[in-house]
Amino acid sequence: MTQKQNTGTVKPLSSYKVGTAYFFTLSHLAVFKKAAVFIGVVLKDFFFLQYGRKLHLSRIPIINVDNVLDDAVPYKPEKIDTYLDFVNFWIRPLVLLAKKLGKKAVPYYCEYIELITRCYKQAGEFYRFRMSTTKRPKGRTNLQILFVHLVDPHYLCVPSLHVSIMALVITYYKKAFAEIGISREEQQAYNEELYAGALEIAETVLYVKQHSVNCISAALYMMCFILKDQFTIQNAVDFINNMFQKSTDISDKDKKAINEHLNDLFEQLLLEGANEYEWITPLKRWIIRYYEENSTE
Repeated sequence: MTQKQNTGTVKPLSSYKVGTAYFFTLSHLAVFKKAAVFIGVVLKDFFFLQYGRKLHLSRIPIINVDNVLDDAVPYKPEKIDTYLDFVNFWIRPLVLLAKKLGKKAVPYYCEYIELITRCYKQAGEFYRFRMSTTKRPKGRTNLQILFVHLVDPHYLCVPSLHVSIMALVITYYKKAFAEIGISREEQQAYNEELYAGALEIAETVLYVKQHSVNCISAALYMMCFILKDQFTIQNAVDFINNMFQKSTDISDKDKKAINEHLNDLFEQLLLEGANEYEWITPLKRWIIRYYEENSTE
């Protein structure tokens, strides 16, 4: 679970029960319809897509996107709770909105669900071009890790939806909190809690070896287009620069190398994307180059 981060006088988002959001969704037809579409997209563009490949129902190439820098982040299976908390993490602020606004929270629920649906659709477009994977460690593990390895074929690494959704969370809810008229103290507490939690979850994708450093830059690049003029280039760079800053299990030298790689790949994709009609084009070129440069065949 992500740590509670606020001033101490405001009830932390981490204390809210997500069941309220599910009940709210079932109680409001407009939200329910959006949620139904979202679930359909997740099934089609995430679960069925990779299970279809696993069962050899499709022939989408699978490319290994491991990077030597991934080894600089130690394998910590105990962080799997935080990794798995990412769904509840983005739902809890919706609970707050329902409690604060009642029925007036419906537009916020609908808008957020539309945006997260778009994340899965856009990522799914790339996954249909090339799937990607990383090597997952054997040996030391726990039941949650075993569960993830059992149900996740691990073919959809680039771009990381975990990281993409963290960018959505810190961007969308900051805007929502400002709009609903809560106090500055509450806004600051909630925004700080969400930002710290988003960083923690984004970092776990490397700690539990579900992603590569490459997956992070690709995700933030995608979000600059999905959340155009909201999640800015500077927001993405700031997020990168804050990653692993509090980690005591990674050397300063390795932190610097990881940071440089994340920034360099993000910048490369941005520069190439500036001359393209679609955000996905430079990412397609990158993964083909990556395969050609790293293939041992």
